[in-house]
Amino acid sequence: MYRSAVRTLPREPRRSSGFAAVLSGILPGLGQMYGARWKSGLFMLAIPFVGLALFVGLALLVGPLASAVVRRATLFVVIVIGGLYAFHIVIVADAFAIRTGAGERRRPLDFALLLAVILGLSLGYLSVYRHSQAWANVLTAVFEPGGRTLGAGTSASDTTAPGWSGSERLNILVLGVDTREEDPQSWNTDTMIVLSIDPMGKTAAMLSIPRDTLVDIPGHGKDKINSTFAYAGSIAKGPDLARRTVSQFLGIPIHAYAVIDFNAFQQTIDGVGGVLVDVQRPLRDESYPDWASGVVRIQFNAGPQLMDGANALQFARSRHESNDFSRAQRQQQVIFALRQRIAQQGLFRLPSVMERVGPLVRTDFDPGNVLPLARTVLGISSARIHSDVLLPCDSPGTSHCELTEQNGASGYYLIPDVAKVRAFTEQLFSGTASVE
Repeated sequence: MYRSAVRTLPREPRRSSGFAAVLSGILPGLGQMYGARWKSGLFMLAIPFVGLALFVGLALLVGPLASAVVRRATLFVVIVIGGLYAFHIVIVADAFAIRTGAGERRRPLDFALLLAVILGLSLGYLSVYRHSQAWANVLTAVFEPGGRTLGAGTSASDTTAPGWSGSERLNILVLGVDTREEDPQSWNTDTMIVLSIDPMGKTAAMLSIPRDTLVDIPGHGKDKINSTFAYAGSIAKGPDLARRTVSQFLGIPIHAYAVIDFNAFQQTIDGVGGVLVDVQRPLRDESYPDWASGVVRIQFNAGPQLMDGANALQFARSRHESNDFSRAQRQQQVIFALRQRIAQQGLFRLPSVMERVGPLVRTDFDPGNVLPLARTVLGISSARIHSDVLLPCDSPGTSHCELTEQNGASGYYLIPDVAKVRAFTEQLFSGTASVE
């Protein structure tokens, strides 16, 4: 008898649906590739990366979108993290549904692996959500919801504010305050620094204005420049009046302000592990104000030293001399040291710190320009950052002077020569001034 050969199909390989779920849990699409669904796997792998890249790219390039993201940061975190989590779960479920082989059934181990992957993804995305919400809470607190959008021309107090093109020199007024609502006198600004950044030339400059400088305060007449907060009548209105006062005094546009409570200053420094400051000469203050016990004695020896937040704040605020000039220089020194520390550690080292600091910092800066400006600032070398202080003309050994000291029955004042102040400001910010 003749028997014909019987052709049999190759047996379909045994695949573990649980292992496929694990692979797609590690990286979306890997489980589908394991199940021989290469096109689907590659497509699923590309979706989250392409989507996030497009979103981030649009946020960086389209200012209104970036502003919307920052001002609604907590909502966007829920949408983005929640969307990614749901997408990942669907991909894992799809990978678990692969063909396991002819006549094969899914084993209890496969279901156990699926549950483990879902639990792991849930915990992982929850952790990412918490860290993202920390940054979102900071952005919501720092960028005033009622503030202006830079370039729109209107501030929270309905005063005209200069626009910024994004390529011209940017001037920001930094105000250091110790705000206590129950004491209006505490609204005086203890620190007033104009930070000027040239994005095209990759240079920056800082000019400190002594608190006793006599200036014209719009709508209130002449008084010390640090009293603008008190004249404004509230902490909410103080920054804008200070911005207009400084802009008029220096003869330059002030595009935005940043108000920093001294608690934020101290916590930020502690959060980055302290700052390294080279103390140029010994500093001793027998009556440094301590709100808990009145006054305390502080002392700093000359030489480099690592300062924590409390020590750095004392070093920057001490008024052991008869004027604020050396104090302003010490404040700039600490700011330089903090910038250097942040540049060394990177911006993403700060979420837990910023979560505490956020409520103590306010700005009307356009959030759509924050990331480009941050890259510009961190990209400027220390050698291209200049700093100086307006100085009195009767101080020996100074290379410039713009103020005259007046100490009479009405108090201590620094009378400015406005023409010289504006000329020196222009020289410093353009990089042509002779600075030490």
